[in-house]
Amino acid sequence: MSLVEPSTFASAVQDVNFADPEFLADPFNPIQRLQNEAPVFYSETQKGWIISRHHDVRAVLADRRFLSARVVQLFRGMPPEIEKQVEAFKHFNQLNIVRLDGRDHTRIRVLMLKAFDRALVRKFESHIVEIVDEILDECERLGEFNFFKVVGEVLPSGVIQRLFDLPQETRPILFKLASDFVSASGAATMTPELLLQLDRSIREMNELFVELVAERELNPGDDLVSTMIHARDGLSRLSNDEMLAQFHSVVSAGAETTANSLATQLVEIARNPVLLERLRTDPDCAFNMTTELLRYPGTIKCMTRLAGEDIDFQGQSIRKGDLIWVMHVGANIDPTVFPDPYTIDIDRPNLREAMSFGPGFHHCIGNMLARSELTTFFIRAFDRFDVEILPQQFDMVPSYVFYGFKELKVRFTPRPK
Repeated sequence: MSLVEPSTFASAVQDVNFADPEFLADPFNPIQRLQNEAPVFYSETQKGWIISRHHDVRAVLADRRFLSARVVQLFRGMPPEIEKQVEAFKHFNQLNIVRLDGRDHTRIRVLMLKAFDRALVRKFESHIVEIVDEILDECERLGEFNFFKVVGEVLPSGVIQRLFDLPQETRPILFKLASDFVSASGAATMTPELLLQLDRSIREMNELFVELVAERELNPGDDLVSTMIHARDGLSRLSNDEMLAQFHSVVSAGAETTANSLATQLVEIARNPVLLERLRTDPDCAFNMTTELLRYPGTIKCMTRLAGEDIDFQGQSIRKGDLIWVMHVGANIDPTVFPDPYTIDIDRPNLREAMSFGPGFHHCIGNMLARSELTTFFIRAFDRFDVEILPQQFDMVPSYVFYGFKELKVRFTPRPK
């Protein structure tokens, strides 16, 4: 049984507020209501267009007129003096692959794919198993604990630490930097304090990586940093600042996205006897199971775009500079694509249609690594433990991007051998 169930839709078109605690806990019903009543809806609250149907979400993400270079959204309503204090954020944010369009995006994406290929994932699968088993030993020692602190913060940051071949003591540093960055950049309500936090996070990440890049240029290894330094496409290679910006992307997306996915999926599996039995008797189903759980309840709620020109879209006049809220959460529960969308069915024939990692030009480069972390953890955790979700209030992260919990109290009890 999922945390959120569908309800009867109101007859009048109502606006939504991404910062409202009720929306954070249940974005599904309000967005599905908009699908039915106003699938291309201008939100006065969000000051932009909310796109909620599957085929419209796919169309926007595939249309080069909708731009990824959207840092302007973070400065709306900000005092001018704040913008002057965040020069590091402004500079490196515009170099980040998720904020690039056109030739620059293609060039950097090609270079990153040379480093971030399937061979790298296969090479690190044994590392993922080692990290998972270390974490599960700690879970057994503790018994009852906050899952987000013991697992969510440690597993993805541990994988990134191994990817970059950093000392193990950098794991908590990596996760803190990622968490600070993501909580600011994806905040449902932006404030001057959060923008300043973004700038600090980027400067601190640069301090971590600048010396590392210089050292790996002279003494390359088989880690991701070395591979990215020496990745080439003809004469093209990443500049120093471009490389730093991509490291920011790997750290922030790899840590926070996986941490939230681990927690929400754990709840679903632990509370659903059918899923639990299937996972234990057929571990090979784990890939499909985690893929379905990335669809619903999912992790990514929304991404944004900017209209690069005046666009007539589904009968609505979108103006150049308008902000577009692209609702992955709506696409993933669109009943025209996913019949009975609130039912978790790991044998769905159309799981490739899910928008979990984004289709098109900006499809998540690290998606296979994230999937490997999820499947490895759940196979080994539920084989070794009975997992109980303890009674608690589910406070949600205040993000327009992520659907996730601030904390999750659990009990792990070893199963009889």
